[in-house]
Amino acid sequence: MGETTFSCRHCGALLKAWAFRCYSCGSAAKSSATPANTPVAGTTAPNSGDAALSKKLRPLKVRRRSFWLLGSALSFLAALAASLFVYFHGLTIHRAVAFSVILGGSCIGMILNTAFTRKSKEYGKEEKALVGAQVVESLLAGNFELIEYAPQKSFSMEQLLASQLRGWSSFEGNDFFRGTYKGVSFAFSDVQLAPLFFKGQWLILDLHREMPAPLMISELEDRGSFGKKARVQIEEPPKAHIAQAQFSNTFTILTDTSDLVSQVLTPDFMEFLLGIGPPPASSASHTGKHLLFEGKQVHIFIYSDHDLFELAGSEVQNIPAFLERVQREIDFIKRVIDGFLLIEGLFEGRESK
Repeated sequence: MGETTFSCRHCGALLKAWAFRCYSCGSAAKSSATPANTPVAGTTAPNSGDAALSKKLRPLKVRRRSFWLLGSALSFLAALAASLFVYFHGLTIHRAVAFSVILGGSCIGMILNTAFTRKSKEYGKEEKALVGAQVVESLLAGNFELIEYAPQKSFSMEQLLASQLRGWSSFEGNDFFRGTYKGVSFAFSDVQLAPLFFKGQWLILDLHREMPAPLMISELEDRGSFGKKARVQIEEPPKAHIAQAQFSNTFTILTDTSDLVSQVLTPDFMEFLLGIGPPPASSASHTGKHLLFEGKQVHIFIYSDHDLFELAGSEVQNIPAFLERVQREIDFIKRVIDGFLLIEGLFEGRESK
């Protein structure tokens, strides 16, 4: 069976199913299977269920935003009041008293901001649980063989340590789900790492064979601590050499087994990695990637400065638009997994559906 293709919506060039960008005109690729402006099935018009969901979400969104703004305002006002007191009474009070007033005002401001921010986050969690239960989970179940979906959950600290990603001291995540897609078991979560300033998506795919050695492919600043830097050396036609040179200038490859590089980094897979763009609704102009093949898993980090499945304020009144965007974000995840299926031998024996 031939490989699925579709035409670029700008220049008409024939693109592979997993392509994120047209290599003829450079425009972002949109698969004909899910056009950017075509609502997913069942979301073409608002219905009573959408109206009921909007009605539940509106007060949560308002309270979440109001408590956040109130906390910021009270924090600022407390610090300002302390500063004004010292300014007008500075000549009549001792310096230690002035310092105590400013410090006390700042502390009160921080306490108020923390309290109101915590309350804002509680409303955010209620909103996320409601959206997850009534929108996201059903769409995930329609696209994958869904095993688990937990809006407030993420991967464990042990799994993050196993990814060999460096430069972080704390992390948080949400929208964890796991399942199978085309016979491949996987798990996903949005994640934020500090102080690495990484915000994006994290996928773990279960391989169907053991990797002979760890292989890290990264374009992030900190690339881990194991292995030797390897060169991409593949005997292919001239087009492959062009992709090879661009890939070598973009990514750092670390491994102890150079033969593994040529097995994984085929011309199609290099083209796929170079072409991964940000997911729908992301404001990032570029996606940093970090991959680790080790044991029987591959960790995939994609920097996008964006959380998937988050309800924007404008979408509270337009649930069909939110459904459409979530479907396009799910399509993004599917296309990433499709790209790794280009590597022969990693998923042998899978039952593609």
